[in-house]
Amino acid sequence: MKDYYLWEKQPAEQFWDAHYLGNGSLGMSVMGDPVLEEVYINEDTLWSGSEGFYLNPQHYDRFMEARRLALEGKGKEANTIINNDMEGRWLETYLPLASLHITMGQADNRRNMPLKMVIEPQPGDIEDYRRCLSLSDAAETVSWIRDGIRYRREYFVSYPDRTAYVYCTAEPKEGEGRDKVLDFAFGVDSSLHYINGAEDGEAFLTGIAPDHAEPSYTAVAPRFIYKDPESSDALRFACCARVISTDGTVASDGARVYVNGASYALLAVCAGTSYAGFRVPRDRDAGKVLEELRKGLDGLQKAGRDYEGARKDHVTDYQALYNRVDLDLGTELSGNLPTTQRLHFCGEGVDDPSLAALMLQYSRYLTIAGSRPGSQALNLQGIWNDTPNPPWSSNYTNNINVEMNYWPCEVLGLPECHLPMMDLLTELADAGKQTAKEYYHMNGWVAHHNADLWRSTEPSCEDASWSWWPFGGAWMCEHIWTHYEYTQDREFLRKMYPVLREAAAFMLDFLVENKDGYLVTAPSLSPENKFLTSGEETVIELIDEVAKESRCSPNHPCISAVTIGSTMDMSILRELFSNVARAAQILDISDDPVPVQALESMKKFPPYRTGRFGQLQEWYEDYEECTPGMSHTSHMYPVYPGGLITETGTPELFEAARRSLERRLLHAKRQGGWPGSWKISLMARFKNPLECGHILKSTGENLGAGMLTEGSQQIDAIFGLGAGVAEMLLQSHQGFIELLPAVPVDWIDGSFRGMCARGGFVVSASWKRGRLTGAEIKAQMNGVCRIKACGLLRVTGAGNTWEAADGMAEWEARQGETYVLEFSGEEIAGREYQI
Repeated sequence: MKDYYLWEKQPAEQFWDAHYLGNGSLGMSVMGDPVLEEVYINEDTLWSGSEGFYLNPQHYDRFMEARRLALEGKGKEANTIINNDMEGRWLETYLPLASLHITMGQADNRRNMPLKMVIEPQPGDIEDYRRCLSLSDAAETVSWIRDGIRYRREYFVSYPDRTAYVYCTAEPKEGEGRDKVLDFAFGVDSSLHYINGAEDGEAFLTGIAPDHAEPSYTAVAPRFIYKDPESSDALRFACCARVISTDGTVASDGARVYVNGASYALLAVCAGTSYAGFRVPRDRDAGKVLEELRKGLDGLQKAGRDYEGARKDHVTDYQALYNRVDLDLGTELSGNLPTTQRLHFCGEGVDDPSLAALMLQYSRYLTIAGSRPGSQALNLQGIWNDTPNPPWSSNYTNNINVEMNYWPCEVLGLPECHLPMMDLLTELADAGKQTAKEYYHMNGWVAHHNADLWRSTEPSCEDASWSWWPFGGAWMCEHIWTHYEYTQDREFLRKMYPVLREAAAFMLDFLVENKDGYLVTAPSLSPENKFLTSGEETVIELIDEVAKESRCSPNHPCISAVTIGSTMDMSILRELFSNVARAAQILDISDDPVPVQALESMKKFPPYRTGRFGQLQEWYEDYEECTPGMSHTSHMYPVYPGGLITETGTPELFEAARRSLERRLLHAKRQGGWPGSWKISLMARFKNPLECGHILKSTGENLGAGMLTEGSQQIDAIFGLGAGVAEMLLQSHQGFIELLPAVPVDWIDGSFRGMCARGGFVVSASWKRGRLTGAEIKAQMNGVCRIKACGLLRVTGAGNTWEAADGMAEWEARQGETYVLEFSGEEIAGREYQI
């Protein structure tokens, strides 16, 4: 198993440069300052607000009017109605819970000049600084030397203990005569309303979340609303940090805890909220939350929990998931450089294939750290947040971001980490029934562009292009089918069938016949993109008016986001309807009319169309985009993550889709964040390793040291990168497994182990000089296995041999059996030619 690390030579200055740890629910973000350390503590259920349903009483009537206008080709007028009359409210915000402050050298509460010199070091006082996150054992180490003393702090968050740990040590230089030179203080506070203190070796706080938090991008004030705690339903929270083991002395003064004269100290940190579950009543007493946390810490101390035992159990639990997949793309050709320098140099063109392997494994690490069975689903920042005003409220953005968070799960061997997404879906389906009924007078359930802890499913605010999009739940349902395709888990499918079925029931009611006799969605959007409504004027003629500042403006007379039957909408419905019908067949459900109606309705869907550039049309009409380099590639959904348009099944549409993506790339100045990540997977489907490599290099340029995007702090980009690298190595969406479909030329040697394919197969492979040299496939269940690979000769296993034809082999695989692939071994490098 190859070791991978994120490491730096200096502390984090911005939150996106921190290193992140977690156990699915409890998050810890380490900034790494040697003397004045601040560690952000998060808990996945701490959100502003409380349960509630907001009804826009005029929505239905205005929706019907917007529908009429859209069907008549008056999309701009429909757009205006949505903007003015059909919007909802801003949803709630994911909040930071607490900060743990560690001050090295502070032995008591005295404020003298020697202490000032200790806690405000001068340049050169700190030597040999390094902070390093080990992906192999999910632990962060910060170390440095000062005055000849080697200081070290190790951080990890234990899933078995439901606790975060900080292990502090100090090693004096030889011959000094003192062996216990560790002195520090710690305490906790919060950016929310709280009460804190310290006693008996423990720093603690209790607090209350705001009843509402305004998004960071609105001008509305006040930013936070706090009601009377006696009547407020806002969440209560608590945090405590306790010394549970040390060889020094421990004292408290009501503000901080002090550890003196020690060689080591182990701190245990717990956090929690009063959240009791979806729509479950909860207590308003924050003291009870703190009491439960203290009971947990008491149990650890009574059990004699020490550093070695806690770390061993943590690593054993973590590695049971992490060690399933290994990827080796060779040595780190950029040298032993900090991660941020590697990202920068890679963007400048330095050859560093191992950085792609690091990204893949880091996406798996973050998945394990941020999404475990029973935890909340990953939001825009996962479970890591430093501010009560995070970008986009750090909520669930359903038109790409929450879905991208879970793209790596199945192919990279973490299916159980996908389950929080299914829990989110189940609760959204429950809440979304009311929205379907009261907003649309329709059956089933619906969710729009955003969601939060409270499972709000109504439209959000302001501009139709992002806020009014009733397809968020339908897209998320694609994850149900993906999980089933990889695991073949019939009981899971049976459990989730009602969610699929009711999403389809809503969409059946939502469809309407247009003047051409097709069933279409109306009104319809291609998320966040807009087009020119005038057939006479062009972007060139309007370039001064349609500048970057106004391309998102809802008021420009020539711009609209609203039409009918967008490619994105209809593709999601094609998959949703097909999946609910296949699920009913697999589960032997014959008395449900919805699957039958879904299949019948698909016969009246409009066909995919190509436009003036030979591109796959994004909208029902061949409109001119006002932003040809738009970051969203929504109409590419049927290529990836969907599988409706494929190389073998629909070659003409496949070519048109490729042209669409090339046009996006042609007009985009750079590829960064989640849009670049999506494009990597698309280019992998298009079998274009050159563009995969180009985008991969540029995407890393705007990632911080912790690989959140700089500025926006989004976590989806790294998950998308992990999925993209996996798609370059292994594909299985066309009814067969394909090895190395889009490997860049500089990935000349490599190997992977444990990646997963649809149908329940685990795949390993190795290659040298660009050619496959070996591969194995293990069947997790019985079923036909088809495999395609360059140079494939034969497959052997279970006492049989199957010869390949044109690089393709097929056989009936048996559960538990491993099948070995043999290749011609011809190398494409190192040849000699004579002319």
